[in-house]
Amino acid sequence: MRNGALIRALSIIRMLEGGGRYQLQQLAAMFAVHPRTIRRDLYALETAGWPIGHTPGDSAGGDPGQWWLEDRHE
Repeated sequence: MRNGALIRALSIIRMLEGGGRYQLQQLAAMFAVHPRTIRRDLYALETAGWPIGHTPGDSAGGDPGQWWLEDRHE
């Protein structure tokens, strides 16, 4: 993972730890990257053991889906 990607991933974790739910497009706009980049970051965090939760988006574009950090105590 490159420095920029690592910094972005750590920033995403901090945001999610605040209890918020975010859409890929929101996170992508905050970090000025493509939503696919954010999706890869979130999947990498999940693979590394972070309990990332998400709802799938609607393929028709009505619901973009949301991502959050699950409670580790569940």
